[in-house]
Amino acid sequence: SWGFDPEAMSANPFEGARRSVPVSLAKLCAAGCDYRDAYLTFQEYFEHLGNDPKKWGKPLTALLGALSAQEGFGVAAIGGKDSMSGSFEQLHVPPTLVSFAVAPCRADKIISPEFKASDHRVYLIPAARDKFGVPIWEEQKQNFINVQRMIGAGKIVSAISIDAGGIAAALSKMAIGNDIGFSFDTAAWSI
Repeated sequence: SWGFDPEAMSANPFEGARRSVPVSLAKLCAAGCDYRDAYLTFQEYFEHLGNDPKKWGKPLTALLGALSAQEGFGVAAIGGKDSMSGSFEQLHVPPTLVSFAVAPCRADKIISPEFKASDHRVYLIPAARDKFGVPIWEEQKQNFINVQRMIGAGKIVSAISIDAGGIAAALSKMAIGNDIGFSFDTAAWSI
């Protein structure tokens, strides 16, 4: 699986990279894998750095953001590929750090994101953050463990992680898969 939000990376390489890691792990979790068995690898792509300290700060802060998330989840990056030549004349690539995650899982325990039947309930498990927007790693880890266990027990039959497209995009992807659709009571909607 992979995690990357180009808008977040461009706005703040630290935060963008820190978000890439949990998104890649959440996608594994939504498929039924245990995040604790995962390994990461990163693809980093930045403009030509030259001697400009501001340019050097972008990959440094991105790597620190990714390291923060790795420490929070206790998951290691086992390799990666970096490129600091993303420039052509006056054109420069935006700061990029894509997190790729891989984990072993029994094939009969893997699920897909599309809705399986019209009478199933839909639940949202929000990513835990403190009042400053900093991830609360212990709560996120416990959510991943609980989801993976419920998938393994057959209690969750469809799951998707919410990424840059938001809830509406995730629900659309789930509803289109088997032409089942989705409706909800806005009065009952709460997070």
